[in-house]
Amino acid sequence: MKAKKLPSGSYRVQVVAGHDEITGKRIVRSFTADEEWKALKLASDFINNREQLYDHNATLSNAISMYIESRRNILEETTIDSYDQVLRFRFKSIMDVKLSELTPIQIQRAINIDAETISPKTLKNAYGLLKSVLKMYEVNINLNSVKLPKLRKKEKELPTFEELFPIIKGTDAELTVLLAAWLSLRIGEVIGLKFKDVDTDHHTISVRRTIIRTKDGFKVREGCKTEKSKRQLALPDYIYDLIMAVPHESQEDFIVPFTRKIVYDRFKKLIKENGIDMTFHDLRHLNASIMLMLGVPDKYAMERGGWSTDSVLKSVYQQTFSSERKKIDSMIDSYFNSIISKSEDDPA
Repeated sequence: MKAKKLPSGSYRVQVVAGHDEITGKRIVRSFTADEEWKALKLASDFINNREQLYDHNATLSNAISMYIESRRNILEETTIDSYDQVLRFRFKSIMDVKLSELTPIQIQRAINIDAETISPKTLKNAYGLLKSVLKMYEVNINLNSVKLPKLRKKEKELPTFEELFPIIKGTDAELTVLLAAWLSLRIGEVIGLKFKDVDTDHHTISVRRTIIRTKDGFKVREGCKTEKSKRQLALPDYIYDLIMAVPHESQEDFIVPFTRKIVYDRFKKLIKENGIDMTFHDLRHLNASIMLMLGVPDKYAMERGGWSTDSVLKSVYQQTFSSERKKIDSMIDSYFNSIISKSEDDPA
C-alpha cells in the first residue's frame, strides 16, 4: 500500500473496497490527507475495520463511535472533542436506530428537535459529522430533502481601530489587542507566543503554537491546527517594543503570561466600560475589514491571518516575503502607526 503525492501537496491512498455486483468493476476508495502517514493511517483503518464499516445493522450511535475511533489519532483533539459532544448530546431520537432503517424523515425530525435548543451553526456542524458517518458506512440514503435552519447573520457594527486604540492604550490589554487587531492572531495564538518566537535581528515573529481548550482543560499545542495557521509575521516597531518591555527570564517564557480567561476578561471590561459590544475574536474581523479597506490582495490577507489552504500557503509563502509582501506590510503598518502617532500627539 503506497501513498501518492498529489499536485496540491496532499497524499492519496487508494484501496480496492470490493467489486460491483453487476458490472464486476472494482470499487475503489480513496483516502486523502495533508501528510503521507495520515493518508496511510486512514486507508489502514478502513482495511482493518472493513467488516464493521459494511455492517448496516449497527446503530447510528455505534457508527459514530466507530467513526470517531477511526480518526482519533488523525484529527486534532479539539475536533475529536466536538465529535464526542455530538455523540453525547445531538440527534438523541435516532441514535439507537439501525443504519439500515434510518430514513430522511427521521433525520429531519431529529434536526427539528435540536434546532429548538442549539444554534444553526452548531447544528450544521453536527449534521456534517452525521453525513460523514453515513458516507463512511456507504449507507445509500437520499438526504436532498433534509433541511437545516438558516444561519443567522450577526449584525454587529464594530468600532474602528481609531476609536478602539485610545481605550486600550497604556492598559494591560494593549499588547494582546494589538496582536489580534494588527497582526490578526487568534486568542489561543496570542497566549501561545513565547519569546523564542521573536527574531530580534529581523523583527519578525513566528506563530507556531496555540493554547487549546479540551475536555481535560487547556493545553499547549506545539504546532498549529493546520499548516495554514503556521506563519511568520513582520513585527511593527511599536508591538516589538511592547513585547521586549515584558519582564522575562527565559526565551521559553510566554510573552503573554496570562490565561485565556484573564486576557478575555480584561478586554471585555475595558470595552464594556466604553459602551462597546465586541468579543476578542471580533478583533480578527476588524483586522480583515481594515485589510479590505486598504485594498490588500486576498492572498496576502489570507497568509497574514492564517486563512489560506495548505497548497496556497506552500505556493505563495516565499513570494509573500518578497518586496511585494514588504509593501503590503508597510501599508498596513502605516495605517496603524498613523493612528498611534495621532494619539500620542493628542493625549486628551
